[in-house]
Amino acid sequence: MNRLWNNAWITLSLAAFMWASNFVIGRIIPPSMPPVSLSFWRWALAACILLPFVWSSLKKEWRVVLRHWPIILLLGTTGQAGSNTLAYYGLHSTGATVALLIQSATPVVILLFAFFLYGEKPSPKRIVAMLFAFGGILFVIAAKGNGGAASTIGGTLLLTATMLCQALYATILRHKPPTTPLVLLFSCFVAASLVLLPFQIPYGVGLPFHDSHSLSAIIYLAIGPSIFAFLFFNRGVHIIGASRASIFLYLMPVFGSLIAVPFLGERLGWMHLTGFLLVGVGFVLSREKVKSILSR
Repeated sequence: MNRLWNNAWITLSLAAFMWASNFVIGRIIPPSMPPVSLSFWRWALAACILLPFVWSSLKKEWRVVLRHWPIILLLGTTGQAGSNTLAYYGLHSTGATVALLIQSATPVVILLFAFFLYGEKPSPKRIVAMLFAFGGILFVIAAKGNGGAASTIGGTLLLTATMLCQALYATILRHKPPTTPLVLLFSCFVAASLVLLPFQIPYGVGLPFHDSHSLSAIIYLAIGPSIFAFLFFNRGVHIIGASRASIFLYLMPVFGSLIAVPFLGERLGWMHLTGFLLVGVGFVLSREKVKSILSR
């Protein structure tokens, strides 16, 4: 288990897979479930699930949480409440594959945020890795007409805003408070729920027990793409840093397209496979200095 927890490749790949499934579910969720309700109950339920596991640590660290409430609120707003609510609205008019392709720009934006906010300069090898991965994404975009889902300007703008929120979250995660990982997750989930609560009240405050499909989706989103994905991603960022970890987000379109084939009926052609191969090359090149970082 320790080897899994200390392996950035595994933790970040699992996070990318779970987040990719989030976009597919957001696309197929029944129209009866408002996007803000899906997002609110996802984070509220995730916080409730985590509470028994963090209670003992929370009793020791609650003063630290209160002292750092501004950054926790910012993390919860960008990484959870804002990004996912915008994504669920955007997925009403944009296909999951297109949405994931937009999210693949996140690593580039993280590098830009890191440069402008902290003066970090990417190494030449990392730039080459990004170019390979971005080239693969262009192949997939070019293949969109062969089984890809259509998109609208409004949906594209919403999903671009989603990508910006996620990039900002990953960049400022370095300012997280000195708490245990689970306490940090719980605090961000609570913050996201509180941010979304005023928008949820008009729809009522009860779980949709009458809708088994929506309820099942909320439960999965609360456990997989919420608790485990963010725990894995935060761990990966801690091990290798936001810039290096961001390259793993290029795996999201790959995983998402593989999930979308059986669930959304999309087809994978040679251009998709070529694009995925280029993403894989960039992924391998991104391993720069990971072993030396892990040994510190």
